Amino acid sequence: MQSQNKKILQAKLDVRYHSRELIKVIFMVTENFPKDDPDGIGPLLRKKVLGISSFLTHGTVKSDKEEQNEDFLVVMSELREVLKLITIANHLRYCGDKQKVVVRMGIANVIDHLDKLVVLTGGFTDKK
Repeated sequence: MQSQNKKILQAKLDVRYHSRELIKVIFMVTENFPKDDPDGIGPLLRKKVLGISSFLTHGTVKSDKEEQNEDFLVVMSELREVLKLITIANHLRYCGDKQKVVVRMGIANVIDHLDKLVVLTGGFTDKK
């Protein structure tokens, strides 16, 4: 049986891995977005997933639990934005349904692994 520290370390590695996989997916999906997109959805999606990965990396190396939780909450907020943007891109026909599903699966993988990490590290504490 793995020690708790080894489980936490593995969870950190897993969530960072899945955030990088999401980057790959977003870059592949946005590669064929129209170059004349007035809202710049493709570049915005790319920027968001790069930020997500950065916040996860910073959050997983911080020793201060409150700072770590703040980074993880930012990640969750940004993941919602990525979901919103890929849905808009799909409605604008910048990407197909299959591409949208692949992005959603990538988002779900990051969320699942982040949830596991948060549980292993004691979860978010209620402030009263």
